Amino acid sequence: MQKKFGITVFLIFAVLLTGMIDTSQSSGMSDDAIKRKIESEVGRTSGLMADKVRIAVENGYVVLYGTVDRYIHKILFEKVAWKTEGVEEVDNEIRVVPEFPQTDAAIERRIKEIVKTYRQFQASNIGVTVKAGAVKIRITLNHPADIIFLKNKIAEIAGVTSIDIMADFAA
Repeated sequence: MQKKFGITVFLIFAVLLTGMIDTSQSSGMSDDAIKRKIESEVGRTSGLMADKVRIAVENGYVVLYGTVDRYIHKILFEKVAWKTEGVEEVDNEIRVVPEFPQTDAAIERRIKEIVKTYRQFQASNIGVTVKAGAVKIRITLNHPADIIFLKNKIAEIAGVTSIDIMADFAA
């Protein structure tokens, strides 16, 4: 009995290694079904317009490409894709092309207003650089969740094309 069990386990392992079983579609969803679910959820997500974003799916691997006018929309498209059953990996190639670009100085002012407005950032050391809408921030924070909160707040600012946050955490 034990010998049969060992042989069975070995055969299953050998089959998996040789690629005879496609494990990437373990959810049983086809690529078309995954794409339709993502498109459907995008249609129900407030603020997302899918007319300039395309979705490609192969073996559960999703590529998002096209353009959006705000960075927050890029983030939301990726979140929708990741939450979809059957998705193995997401590559977000969406470019941000602001409909109403702002000056770098205006974006920087808005970021500093965010830092002043929210209590968790008020004691933080922050350095902000904005160049052609690309935001780079160096900040000291108390909690890792503050990075996500800050990134989402900055992503709502019109004219932001990318966000790079380098954070240190207070001891």
